[in-house]
Amino acid sequence: MNLKNVLELADKAIANNNHVYAKSLIEKELELNPNIFELNFKLGLLHHILGDLKKALNFYEKTTLLNPNFSPAYCNLGIIYDKLDNRTLAIKYYQNAIEKDPKNFKAYFNLGNCYLNKDDLINAEKYYYLSISIQHNNIHPYINLFQIYDRSNNLKKLDEVLQKAQNIFKNNSIISFFEGISEYRKNNYQKTINIFEKLNLDPRDISKNITKFNTLAKCYDHLGMFENAFKSFTITNTLIRDTYEKKVDKKNYIKTIEERFNFFSQKNFKNISNRIVEDQNIDPTFLVGFPRSGTTLLDTILRTHSSIEVLEEKPIVDKLIKELHLHLNKDFMKLDKIDVNIKQTLRSLYFETRNNFVSNEKNKLYIDKLPLNIIYIGELSQIFPNSKFILALRNPFDSVMSCFMQPFTPNDAMANFYNLSDATKLYDEVFKLWMQYEKKLKIKFHKIKYEEIVEDFDLSISSLLKFLDLEWDNKLKEFYKTAENRGIINTPSYNQINKPIYNKSIGRWKNYKNHFEGLEPILEKWSSNFNY
Repeated sequence: MNLKNVLELADKAIANNNHVYAKSLIEKELELNPNIFELNFKLGLLHHILGDLKKALNFYEKTTLLNPNFSPAYCNLGIIYDKLDNRTLAIKYYQNAIEKDPKNFKAYFNLGNCYLNKDDLINAEKYYYLSISIQHNNIHPYINLFQIYDRSNNLKKLDEVLQKAQNIFKNNSIISFFEGISEYRKNNYQKTINIFEKLNLDPRDISKNITKFNTLAKCYDHLGMFENAFKSFTITNTLIRDTYEKKVDKKNYIKTIEERFNFFSQKNFKNISNRIVEDQNIDPTFLVGFPRSGTTLLDTILRTHSSIEVLEEKPIVDKLIKELHLHLNKDFMKLDKIDVNIKQTLRSLYFETRNNFVSNEKNKLYIDKLPLNIIYIGELSQIFPNSKFILALRNPFDSVMSCFMQPFTPNDAMANFYNLSDATKLYDEVFKLWMQYEKKLKIKFHKIKYEEIVEDFDLSISSLLKFLDLEWDNKLKEFYKTAENRGIINTPSYNQINKPIYNKSIGRWKNYKNHFEGLEPILEKWSSNFNY
């Protein structure tokens, strides 16, 4: 059997998902001809498909030695290093692939993806357009450009790329999907409904189906069709739950809160020393609260201030907490006995990680924003005894309703938002824990209500700035203009931050009051506690 026949047989086996057989064919031939670059590349590809990235790298690298001009090998090296989060090497190999073959669509497209993952939107956009110039009828770069322009609120460019795509891809469901998104972003709610009600997406494309039903629900809500809206929100959440429920554990998240509540209800931390080794770092300020309570609005306002930089929803604290509990041998009851050296190690870990995401400008106040970091205040106050906490509040009924309406990326916490009952329970658990923190810890905190920001912007923000020891900045009132220059926004409220303050969300829960039956006593308790 000659080389051509072996490669053809292997390709047929790969096409039929018979990768093990294909691998055995190539391996036998490679024993006879170890320096044939096509065989080395094919075996690299098979190891790649089968998940052995180390062996795949070895064979791809050997391929480049045997044939330095073979572009696909460099491209696949880039793909693997991208998977390994080594984007410096990934970019290098993608660029090598393009040098060897300036018409390598895959290399241009993947390079765009790589820059997108680095939040470098300028280069991502550049390489997506270059990939389109090579294959103008490939839909994937258009899809990624749609998503960039949507998430960065660049609606002008969204429409431009949509029009180009509509001229190329006739009667395409994906293009119709983004047409619906575009109409929704223009507040054309009935047009969006007309598009989405007729739109049949591939049921395997879970993400777009979730977005479709959630957008429909929001359109119905805007048009006062509240029962239609509630049904569509329910469909959205059912899709998310059915797809991800085996990957998340909502009960475990409640358990982590209860552990902290039990611990702090027994301890009096006001008598515990917070002694810590001195370092050069200023303790962070944390922006916390219940999701959908105005934290994104506050984030957008505060980052407008010339002396503030906001760290947006990065899992740094979560990483820190996991490391802390490894030191405690997962025994939460030892929290008040953390060794001073461990505290210092954890502080260093936090600041080193944070510095990867911020500018490190002098005289900047860094605010770490992730709402549910509220449950970790007990630990954070021990590691950062001089830290400040901004507590964002919103009417409890509106907070819970808004969480139900938002298709969050599923995790243990967000799995509690699939129905109003679980969302209410989580709200109750979170703020019972907060009350313990407020009672037992010497924390510096400032409460700020979403409704007060809407009703009296100057007074509420001035009070917050005073707490932060900062002066008023006249740019604050035009915060929504700065939002347009933020690039990709990683918060669920990305499509709201480029608008001036509005009051339509206040009291929205009343449109769905009949669905809160049996839950009112729990939420009314907190409404009273927070003076609503």
